[in-house]
Amino acid sequence: MNRKILLGLIVLAVTSSSWGKDESAYDIIKTGEEAMRGKTSISRMKIIVERPRYKRSIVLDAWDESGKDRFFLRIAEPAKDRGVTFLKAGKNMVWQYIPKIGKEIKIEASLMFDSWMGSDFTNDDLVKQSSVIHDYEHTFLPEENPHQYKIQLVPKSGRAVVWSTIIIHVRKDLLLPVREEFYDHKGRLKKKMILEDFRTMDGRVIPVKISMLTVENNRPVSRTILQYQKIQFNRTIPEQIFSKNNLRQ
Repeated sequence: MNRKILLGLIVLAVTSSSWGKDESAYDIIKTGEEAMRGKTSISRMKIIVERPRYKRSIVLDAWDESGKDRFFLRIAEPAKDRGVTFLKAGKNMVWQYIPKIGKEIKIEASLMFDSWMGSDFTNDDLVKQSSVIHDYEHTFLPEENPHQYKIQLVPKSGRAVVWSTIIIHVRKDLLLPVREEFYDHKGRLKKKMILEDFRTMDGRVIPVKISMLTVENNRPVSRTILQYQKIQFNRTIPEQIFSKNNLRQ
């Protein structure tokens, strides 16, 4: 065979292999995200904030419509926070209502990565402002565990995200994440999320316990646990749920 033709076939094979690998990494992340969110979801969650000197819990209800980039959250417990609501109605439109002051507050983009209600989750984590599917490039990394994929996410150019790198470990059998690591622009590990207790809820397997750890000098210093108490997928959500008027209901 002509050497030029052979070289061309080798280059084509390597290029095709690399493209398929990256595409598959994207597909795996997309599959896991869609499995855990569905087209819509209605859930009740309990969030437990653990600090060295105190521990508290928050119970909330959430309505998520990922296809239209809409999310609504209302706190049910404790009594002092009851009625606090959050609304995301499209990109860069996030509102919070605080009953104590009787006022809606627009959460600016610069505040999306602040702590949510004093927890280890950020406002962005809870209302899903940034997207691991659309805001990042996805590439496989070598994984020591034969039962998992290891995928690196780096931001696409111009995307307003806080993490310079995210590493996600995914179960091969379920195509669902089990651990996510979040690194700042200096390459320092700052957050770690553990997903566990996989159960069937409303016909699909999801992790019902999600722990977010804040890390300093490679050691966890605090933790917040999110537990799904119930969840329904792909139900029709009334339009008024995602209205600004619903913040005060």
